Amino acid sequence: MEANSKYDTRSAAPPDASGAAGRALDILEFLEAHSEPQTLTHLVTGLGLPKASVHRLLTSLRMRGYIEQARPRGGYVLGLRVLRLAARVRARLDLAQTAQPYLKHLAAVTGESCQLSVRSGAQALCVAREMSPDHPNVSLTGQVGSVFPLHAAAVGKVLLAYAPETERAAYLAQDLTAFTPQTHILPEALAAELEAVRDAGLARDREEYKRGLSAFAAPVFDESGGVVAALALPFLAGGEAGEDNEDLQRKTRALREATAAISLALGCPNPRSVPDTIHQRRNSK
Repeated sequence: MEANSKYDTRSAAPPDASGAAGRALDILEFLEAHSEPQTLTHLVTGLGLPKASVHRLLTSLRMRGYIEQARPRGGYVLGLRVLRLAARVRARLDLAQTAQPYLKHLAAVTGESCQLSVRSGAQALCVAREMSPDHPNVSLTGQVGSVFPLHAAAVGKVLLAYAPETERAAYLAQDLTAFTPQTHILPEALAAELEAVRDAGLARDREEYKRGLSAFAAPVFDESGGVVAALALPFLAGGEAGEDNEDLQRKTRALREATAAISLALGCPNPRSVPDTIHQRRNSK
């Protein structure tokens, strides 16, 4: 946006012309909307406020650290105090709490249990789960607090696939445990599988961690575009007739939609697993 463009108030509340607090917030929102430093003249013109009032508010905001001058007599930008406030808000954003409604919906539309995991060192840690409404007394997921290997469980494969390359290479260089005869432990084969996971945005566990249990998992992205979690949909092995099984495809679509919705809720502007329909719904708002 050009520095001399008018402040776009279409999505903002009307300025509070009667109070200093409202005008101070107008200044902060104006600076948020512009990537370049804004001079006193730009602020006065864009906000339509008296020059003396804007100057007085800028002085107060600068003294408290909410704004800074890019250089002596230069334009104004948001200050580190705003970053501290944002960090407080972000700290309160609990991933599990944010994701839980989407897990509940996923379990309802698939009839399967599901779980959300994050990376904890060399393991995947379950932070949330939702039981199948069809089988509430049968759990195919781990308890909250359970851990899973990165190379054998579907959630672990997602988290390992999107880990930094050096960390991924270090993990694959270890002597990996074979939990079942189906566990992949050869570094070359695992590296190729993890690349496929990144390409597809989907991981598969075929009885590689526990006999009789398979799973799909997909990544959850945050506002930076990084993977912060993996959402898994485990199911009893043998229930899928093949990759073209219609019910299996329906469930993986639901899984992708759930991870896309959680990612959007976390502020990711463009989750890689978002179907076009979700993009269209979001853009139409």
